[in-house]
Amino acid sequence: RSLTSCRWLKDFVQDHVFSWSHLYCLYLPSAMASVLSSTPASERPAPSGVQDLCVAGEALIDFLPRETKDGDPAYMPKAGGSPFNVCIAARRLGLPVHFFSGVSTDLFGEDLYNHLGREKVDLSLVQRVAKPTTLAFVSRTAGADVKYAFFKENAADRSLTREASAAAMEGRSFGAVHMSLGAVTFEDQQMADAFAELFGAAQKRGAFTSFDPNIRGPMIAGGAEVYRAKVEEFMGLVDLAKSSDADIEFLYGQEAKLEDVAERWLKLGARLVVVTKGPEGAVAFYRPAATGTAASVSAVPPTTQPNTIDASGKAAPVVDTVGAGDTCMGGLLFGLLGGGGAASLAPQLAGGAAWDDAAAARLSDILKHAVAGAAINCSRPGADPPTSEEVAAALAGLACA
Repeated sequence: RSLTSCRWLKDFVQDHVFSWSHLYCLYLPSAMASVLSSTPASERPAPSGVQDLCVAGEALIDFLPRETKDGDPAYMPKAGGSPFNVCIAARRLGLPVHFFSGVSTDLFGEDLYNHLGREKVDLSLVQRVAKPTTLAFVSRTAGADVKYAFFKENAADRSLTREASAAAMEGRSFGAVHMSLGAVTFEDQQMADAFAELFGAAQKRGAFTSFDPNIRGPMIAGGAEVYRAKVEEFMGLVDLAKSSDADIEFLYGQEAKLEDVAERWLKLGARLVVVTKGPEGAVAFYRPAATGTAASVSAVPPTTQPNTIDASGKAAPVVDTVGAGDTCMGGLLFGLLGGGGAASLAPQLAGGAAWDDAAAARLSDILKHAVAGAAINCSRPGADPPTSEEVAAALAGLACA
């Protein structure tokens, strides 16, 4: 696709991407926040036993900073959005994936819809809406996290309702239902209500629920403390909570300890908490029945900084980090649902089975593969998740090195 070269556009994006350099105090009150009520464990059915994954949330166009051959600043449009990327990541690994979202009928929406179709994502739950597509302009600074400027008002991917969520779940069976935020936030009450309905209905039908707050600081108008309460309220409907360490810092402050936040989310209702840490990999927290206190397993990328790996397992420069967390999320869901014929951990997430030694070992292997997939993604421009064959080949190549 051709580059969009506009000096004024580059200046505008840089002027409108906010820097969150101030710090927040650590806030872990002793009293729990109000929590949405999940289906009681005694009333949840047995895990559905299917591998179908439903992914809900936004679909947008990322404009990635590039240069023309003459050195002029430019932007390259790329289909994206965290839920959109998770769809593709999980589908390329081999899961049957269904996308639940509003997608515009404009030219960008056509591109998004056709892109998912080419990836063989089931689009029967997609609502085509005569509203604009959300646009996200990406800004990068050496040594800093990627920043975004969003143009999202009255966008198609903000059109879901409680009624649409109930209809999407009616008569369908999923192994898991995942939702990522981003340009769409819990400050949009209509969308928050739609997601709550979706998760409640999913749990009643044998699915486990998966959630990534995927925070974009400039999108949070009410500040970290108010938004933290919204995230914690929703945690009562969540079985798997995945977050980046940067998102936890935004919500709880720079001094927050990951294990303390994970323990809190487990108390609020989550059965598994996974925190990604960029080039340091990821850590997963769970509560073994034998001890009652949180335990963890971790995985580090199979890389030597500043390099990542390519699909053959060889060292490669980092081309892009966009979509790395979403690729990891897709890998987690693939593994947890028993993708590739391996053991599923749905009994622990949807059925309340104990996290015994075998389950912990399986979780460690899932995390290792998910982190490797994210590393491969970083060797490519934009969000471009690997296939299961590529992940396997990369790990095999590393084992032989």
